[in-house]
Amino acid sequence: MDRNTHARQAQLRAQAIYLERPESAQTVHRGSAMVRDGLTCTYEQDGHRVVLDMPHAIGGSDDGPPPGFYARAGICGCLAIGIKMTAAREKLHLDTVTVRIEQDWDNRGVLGMEGANPVASDTRICIDIASPASEDAISDMVARALNSDPWFLAYRDAQPVHTAVSVGADVV
Repeated sequence: MDRNTHARQAQLRAQAIYLERPESAQTVHRGSAMVRDGLTCTYEQDGHRVVLDMPHAIGGSDDGPPPGFYARAGICGCLAIGIKMTAAREKLHLDTVTVRIEQDWDNRGVLGMEGANPVASDTRICIDIASPASEDAISDMVARALNSDPWFLAYRDAQPVHTAVSVGADVV
């Protein structure tokens, strides 16, 4: 079985299960990041581990990419995969999906400097698709994919975020 057929069948199976038992679709993802000495950070989730760091120029050790690298990788990867998933479900053949991102930043913001915003001032996402399908069919499918892509929507729309802070000598 080819990979696109496998992707379609697996998604249709999951949809059937979720229709029958919607509660089985509810999940909680838990991960944690820890910084000890310097700015090098280790994030762990579900048995996977990545190292993040900041560049030497702002006090890091360059032991890994900065957090923004993973955020941009996350949205580009999520969009590319989500578009392929939607196309597979709809039996729409795509040869390739490439997602590119550009963001404009004022680096003073991350350093807490007055008058500078730490949030990207503009984000541009470009999606390139190679497919024998019509441009209209592709555009309609991409619109449906974007409307169900969690990381695209997290960038585009405000999300509820709750924080809690614990301070103590034995907090791990």
